[in-house]
Amino acid sequence: MAPTLLERTIDRLQNEPVNADARKPDAGLTVGRFILEQLSAWGVERIYGVLGDANLFFLDDIAKHGKIQYVPFLDENAAALAAAAEAKLTGRVGVVLGTCGPGLTNMMNGLADAYADHAGVLAITGQVDEAKIGTSAKQYLQQQLTVAPFAAFSELLAHPDALPEMLQRCLTLSSVRGAVTHLSVPKKMFLEPVKGAPLPYTAHLHQPLLAPAEDIESTFRLIAEAERPMLLLGRGVEGVERETLALAEALGAAVATTLPAKHVFPNGHNLFVGGFGLAGSEAASVAMAESDLVVICGATWWPDEYTPPTARVVQIDAVRENIGIGHGIVRGLVGDLADIMPRFAGFAKTLARDEKRMAAWQRRVTDLRMDWMSRLESEAAQTGAPMTPPRIMKLLAEAIPPEAIVALDTGDHSLWWGRAFENRGQRLLVSGTLRTLGFALPAAIAAALASPGRPIVAVAGDGGVQQTLIEFKTASKLGLPIALIVLNNGSYAIEYNRMRLAGLDASQAKLDNPDFAAMATACGGFGVRADDEAAFRAALAAAFDPTRVGTPLLIDVATEPTVLPHTKL
Repeated sequence: MAPTLLERTIDRLQNEPVNADARKPDAGLTVGRFILEQLSAWGVERIYGVLGDANLFFLDDIAKHGKIQYVPFLDENAAALAAAAEAKLTGRVGVVLGTCGPGLTNMMNGLADAYADHAGVLAITGQVDEAKIGTSAKQYLQQQLTVAPFAAFSELLAHPDALPEMLQRCLTLSSVRGAVTHLSVPKKMFLEPVKGAPLPYTAHLHQPLLAPAEDIESTFRLIAEAERPMLLLGRGVEGVERETLALAEALGAAVATTLPAKHVFPNGHNLFVGGFGLAGSEAASVAMAESDLVVICGATWWPDEYTPPTARVVQIDAVRENIGIGHGIVRGLVGDLADIMPRFAGFAKTLARDEKRMAAWQRRVTDLRMDWMSRLESEAAQTGAPMTPPRIMKLLAEAIPPEAIVALDTGDHSLWWGRAFENRGQRLLVSGTLRTLGFALPAAIAAALASPGRPIVAVAGDGGVQQTLIEFKTASKLGLPIALIVLNNGSYAIEYNRMRLAGLDASQAKLDNPDFAAMATACGGFGVRADDEAAFRAALAAAFDPTRVGTPLLIDVATEPTVLPHTKL
């Protein structure tokens, strides 16, 4: 009898695997083209970078590919900061390109910012040819050791056929975990053929993490029992702002936000008490000290000096490892606030309200808020030239459109911003954890490219802006109508004031600044100097004129180095 098909197959398997003759899909792409097709399939729209000897073949591929925009920067640090800012703003993977040696080392600050703020960034760097790896060849260094402190994954592409798996791993880690990943490619390997085909992004990577219904309800009941509740909101509540507002009103809870999340709650609401920390409000600190339950929603900011050590905390976050860091908790709830907050708001509609108890706490919160607002108004009322930071913040709050994206640099001005700027919906981009100087302008460039049509503002101090000011030329070349506002107090004001108050010699914290307006003009944009309030108002009106297109504008505003409350060394 002739053998059956099954018998023939089993018999063959004694000699070779069942799929020994099968071939994987092969798109017939080179390394460079494969990278571009894979990035495009995952929604990457642009690559920020600086050219160099080891990435020239890839740059040629980008130009011929035509689907992904290459954004040429003048410095790799700024390019990496821009990639980090795009990741923070859009939630997509930001991509930065550099060459070997100094191309990679110049990126380190920007990659560190992405690492610290959990912004998913993929760094692609050229490497010397394979025959020169491990030698004393020019611009060779062991790239994987260089990025080890920041990268969740970093590999040298030693063979083209390893690319599909390595690149998929990079994109998955950067997209899902907000991690920095790194791929280095020997110079000529960009031209080598790859066996394999790009894989599409699959939605399961961002499938919401849903908490059990019984855990959500029991957590709400715990919150509802509080007599003096307080909500601390982070960016995790983006998308459920309306439900968050409904919950706060139903509970009569005081509300504070982290700095980059000030837009998620109406700053003019009678329950809003500001933020925490040196850039926050005294009203928020007092409210938290008097609260009997603090509910942290999608936030991780917990400055010890401004938060009570015995606070009772409920924390809700989609990232389980964020819960309970730096403080104790009475309840942790792991889940997506986009699912949890509407459920909370629904429970709140049926809540039996103790009107007398709620009224007493709401009166206290309102009194704290009114006292705080009175103090801010007094600070902002100080006129004269140069203007004080609180006065400048008041004018900026009046002038910057609600739909604007604001890239805020690190420095004295950022503390005054957190303290005194009344957010009317503006989205804020910051170097949150690393707090690096020079963040604002590269971040503004990324925001302008990612969100065309929206007003884009960069706010920087005179010390920080000099770190990346040359990228004003990049903004000009790209035709981006960014408004860059430089608060010029002639010093690194935080350090200057801290040193003076401690009795130290502060002379090294003083700055001998260039003519910023002239530099802006030399870089192909416009620059104006505002020495008093009238000139500043006129410059702001020009900056946010809806008919202004295509050219960046720098406003150099003379600023008094006012000492921020609580300043100390």
